[in-house]
Amino acid sequence: MPVKRWVLAAALGAVVIASPAWAKKGGNQKADKDDDDDSDDDDKKKPDAKAKKPEAKAKKAEAAKKKGDDGDDDDDDKKSDAKKPDAKADAAKKKGDDDDDSGDDDDDSSGGFKGSTKNVTKDTGETPMVKQDLNGHDMGARKRTTQFEKDRFFVDKSDTDKTEKGTLVQGSLTSSSFLFHESGGALVGMAGSEASGDSRMFTDLRLQTDFRHISGGRWDARIDGRIRFVNSGATDNESTTGATGPTTNLQSGLLGGNEYDLRELWLIRNGERTDVTIGRQYITDLAALKVDGLRVDYASSPQLTYLGFAGLLPFRGSRSLTTDYIDLKNPTDGTPAGQFIGTGGFGAAYRTSTAYGAFGGVTEVPLQAEQPRVFGTANGYWRVNPKLDIYHYALIDLISSYGAQLTNLTGGINYKPTQRLRMTASYNRVDTETLNIQAGAYLDTGGNNTTVNNETFIARLATNEARGSISAGLGDLERFEVTVAAAYRSRPGFTLIPFVNPGTTPSPITINAAKGYELYGSFIDRHSFGDSRVGVDAVETFSSGTVAFQRDEVFALRGFISRELQSGKGEWEAEVVYSTTKDTNSGYTCTAADVASCYGQTNGTVISAGGALYYRLNRDWFLIGQAYLSQTTLKVAMAMADDPSILGLSGYFRIAYRF
Repeated sequence: MPVKRWVLAAALGAVVIASPAWAKKGGNQKADKDDDDDSDDDDKKKPDAKAKKPEAKAKKAEAAKKKGDDGDDDDDDKKSDAKKPDAKADAAKKKGDDDDDSGDDDDDSSGGFKGSTKNVTKDTGETPMVKQDLNGHDMGARKRTTQFEKDRFFVDKSDTDKTEKGTLVQGSLTSSSFLFHESGGALVGMAGSEASGDSRMFTDLRLQTDFRHISGGRWDARIDGRIRFVNSGATDNESTTGATGPTTNLQSGLLGGNEYDLRELWLIRNGERTDVTIGRQYITDLAALKVDGLRVDYASSPQLTYLGFAGLLPFRGSRSLTTDYIDLKNPTDGTPAGQFIGTGGFGAAYRTSTAYGAFGGVTEVPLQAEQPRVFGTANGYWRVNPKLDIYHYALIDLISSYGAQLTNLTGGINYKPTQRLRMTASYNRVDTETLNIQAGAYLDTGGNNTTVNNETFIARLATNEARGSISAGLGDLERFEVTVAAAYRSRPGFTLIPFVNPGTTPSPITINAAKGYELYGSFIDRHSFGDSRVGVDAVETFSSGTVAFQRDEVFALRGFISRELQSGKGEWEAEVVYSTTKDTNSGYTCTAADVASCYGQTNGTVISAGGALYYRLNRDWFLIGQAYLSQTTLKVAMAMADDPSILGLSGYFRIAYRF
């Protein structure tokens, strides 16, 4: 099998790469020993007058010589000198004197690292290679905190004299609550209200904790978990007809309901060159896969690290332990496909003074119902010079049940020709990036011609976008900022095959491709009245052809103002938004024979106003509060009565504590 050959080749490659490092390590030990011997010989041939013959010892030796001493005391003097160097030798060391080549310097140097095995190799006294940190930390535990980081809330802590010999514990605990409620008039000609009868509410508790160099050793650990409690909604149809039925799931996400999400739970041993991680983790270097398994990193050099992983692949899109491993099924015929999918990959991460990134290959192996999927992925950022940055992300399916294809691609440049001018350009292609048995886990595979069913098969449709922008700083100290951006989006056409009774030939329905343009502009005054930040921005979308992207045209205008609190502990922000939507297909009568005529017949208007407050209680407590009020109006383009307006109220509150 090609996959087996690839795995075998990767394993052999890892052995070949690692072998020179092992040989070099042994060789270094021998070389270090030889160097010590040479150093001792040199010391005997050329003793240092400052380190080997302190003044008092020299007089004593001279007196012994006059008495006919056989010279044995000289050896004792040398041993004593090595343990208790005189003041001149100490001064020479402080000044960086290179004349002393004795072994005393090695002893003093190794003792100066306070017994840490992370900064020095005990056997040789050499400083080990500094590896890349691929665990998501911004710097090492012994980093120096900058002035900028002192004002950040979520930031890695620095070691102190107390923690560096033990465990550095850092983390945060946040509570986030959200509320959304609607109210509106009665439906025309029907019972019930235009607004939803359910109010959506949830409270989200999240704990993130890092344990760095546990007990002063080489082990690190991380826990990242989240619990979300949601309200239960009204029973189906109760808000419109008063009838009872199953309880409605209000929570967005995979299935609704409470969520018990274990995002990360791993333990890592940091070696001099090799790091081993076990547990639930994200392989951010290779397509950011969420994996339950084992990862091994080998640092070939400070600039290049090889990495490999293997384990199980939780259900894509799962937000709770209850749905991480569910009963999968073939979307074609609904046959069972088990619960588990194996995964593994191999790649490399690189980092230089001007570039960083990673590349490699990954395989996802279903235990039944679908062939393995193999894809290659790469991401990176390159600072060509102080004016130009280039970045990319790519995922290419090589082997899969839907063939080889360019699945995801992002590429862009940031160009800053002067201090006041910045330009960007980017291209994005996003396609469905999962196995068929995962995508079809909750799809219905059958029905009858009296039921509308849009979950009968999977169609992979890639969205493409090209975007460019120019931003300029004007006035003294770049007080004013002007930005103009443009984008082009497209989605290919596709064909639907409706479900029909056995023995009946279905009539395919063609959905035309959709494409459109977007224009964006903004103006910001960073130091307006009262030293507040005031701005306005607008966006307009246009259709290209008869069908617009997302089948409607949008115009939105926003004005905002923000200002730092006088106490300096936070800032407030207020905004007003006006937007309109227009279905490009309006004016046509919807008929079953022409499905394309049934995609929207309304023009909508939304007016929204609200604000936010960000407040730092102290160094370790942070608050965010938001509240917005909106009015939504829909007018039907055909000769039908307009829907009543809907008033919406949304609120959000977060309190966060870091430790």
